[in-house]
Amino acid sequence: MLQKNDKSFANTLNIRILQHNCARSTQIMHACMKFAKNKTDIVILQESWMKDENITILHSSFICIKSNVQNTHVRVLIFVAKNAKKFTCISRSDIVNSEDMQAISIVNNKIQREILLFNIYNEKSQNADDKQLYMIERKLAKVMLNSEQKVIIVEDFNAHHSWWNAKISNFIRMKALIKWVNLYKCNLINTFDIDTYHSYSDQLSSVLDLAFASKNMRNHMKNWYINENANTEFNHEVILFTIVMKKVKLIENSLNASYNLQKVNWKDFDEHLQKTKDKMIVKMQRITSLEAKVIYLTECIKNTVKLFIFKQ
Repeated sequence: MLQKNDKSFANTLNIRILQHNCARSTQIMHACMKFAKNKTDIVILQESWMKDENITILHSSFICIKSNVQNTHVRVLIFVAKNAKKFTCISRSDIVNSEDMQAISIVNNKIQREILLFNIYNEKSQNADDKQLYMIERKLAKVMLNSEQKVIIVEDFNAHHSWWNAKISNFIRMKALIKWVNLYKCNLINTFDIDTYHSYSDQLSSVLDLAFASKNMRNHMKNWYINENANTEFNHEVILFTIVMKKVKLIENSLNASYNLQKVNWKDFDEHLQKTKDKMIVKMQRITSLEAKVIYLTECIKNTVKLFIFKQ
């Protein structure tokens, strides 16, 4: 077991996330942001309130990230806490720029590859030309990613399937979604069969608010739950979960070790590196993360050092 004082490891990075549908209400948005202050790092909202020119509410503790679209109201927003100094969120309008879908990259020196987070409101388009298509069909189905990309999808899906709701036998608006999450080997973050929506008019409940994570993020998704204390007086539940990035081993400073360099056979040392060079190059080409390349190359050199150079 690793100890907290193990200097070869960096501290764990925890990113607390809140998800909620706000029914285009400023009152619900303010209630949600008030609850989120000092409790969450990223707030993900669907059906956000917007006025003309996509002006929305402000909060002193959060920075708002929104899509840059014209002539239509944005319906998804992401708020990032100003005191969240351990990571950076970058808008990825190069991947998607839509009123009902946005993407951000979460980057940090402890994350070997950026985390791509999608916020989606799966509703019909406000554009008359696309009126019959829901967001997953219009945009998500067309997003193509590297197979090693770390992905989290958070949204009000408006889709019904027994994967997340045991009561469902009539599958609705789920084909494009299932195809995409299976393509990228995504896992459901929600606790199975926990209702996230309650209809007051017909007293029915369902699972509409979902989150998925790619296989390489599965073990980093923790503590998904509905917070009963976060009462926004709306029929969608307030959902929270945490991204936990495990401790990353740092590269040991070789200068800390004292070696007897006078007795090294440098000719043998060089010949050994030359023999293993091609294998190292092939391996390096397969590794996509820069940090992983550095760690692999360091280990190769250290193994060669152990063969030919001895400590004093």
